[in-house]
Amino acid sequence: MKYILLIMIGILVLASSAFAASWHGSVGTDSGIWAIERESSNLTFDYQQNVSGQIASVDYRGRTLNPYHSLYQNLDVNDVRVKERTAALKGVFSSKELLRVRSRIEESVNMALTKPAGTDTYDVEFYELWPVRLSYNKSMKYSGEGINNREAVGNNQDYVGAGFLYNHEFSKERSVKMSLDSLNASIMATDASIGSSEVKATRDTQYKLQTHSTGIASFKWHQVDEDNEVTNTGDERFVGVYDIAKNIRMKSRFELSREPDDWLPCCSGGWSNMHPSDKKGYGASAKSVFDCTCPTLIRA
Repeated sequence: MKYILLIMIGILVLASSAFAASWHGSVGTDSGIWAIERESSNLTFDYQQNVSGQIASVDYRGRTLNPYHSLYQNLDVNDVRVKERTAALKGVFSSKELLRVRSRIEESVNMALTKPAGTDTYDVEFYELWPVRLSYNKSMKYSGEGINNREAVGNNQDYVGAGFLYNHEFSKERSVKMSLDSLNASIMATDASIGSSEVKATRDTQYKLQTHSTGIASFKWHQVDEDNEVTNTGDERFVGVYDIAKNIRMKSRFELSREPDDWLPCCSGGWSNMHPSDKKGYGASAKSVFDCTCPTLIRA
């Protein structure tokens, strides 16, 4: 090919002493480039919080601070993601949450390049075994002048999102479990162009929710296939007073395997049929490669 088929793996050490790694793979042709970039780490993270109280005004240095509560939360480990935003005015508020994350980068990222005989097509495969496990349970209750809450969870292009706006009475019980086992990217290309590409992430997402909403409640979700095409999707909106229960499960599983490299097996045969003058060029030690005895290593 006129362009370089490239995989790069960069290693870095985080300040928290967790071992992190990233890799970038690209396939270039005369008409375009396909690329992927991934990052993960050997990470253990546990977070637990309990809050119960009243959002109220506070006197500070001769002035009164308006009652307010806000939350900003982002988490992204190898494209396993959690986001949440909360803003609340004066009222009674309580929440309880437990978040646990585990990720590993113990296996190397590998690339295989093959070109079947008689064709002008290259098959490029990237193999990643960087698993992630996440569980997140949260409950929230509010009564007051108004609260807005938005959250979204994602797992390698699969997505579930929920939003609650202008609620005076609000509660939710939410449980999320997500796992990522492996990723396999496959690209078929010629010198002229990229023929096809697939990204196969073996993953599992389960989202459970029970909520009481007195404002606007909205929900979105979608799931993609190996071609990054959306295979199922949903979009809902509720205005008024509702009790809502949801249970969403999205699972994609692919076998991560490579064909054995058997282009030159140990026992090839044909030694006995070779002309004696041809055998001399290889030496006596080459006999074992062809007659299936295989050489024996002699250590000093």
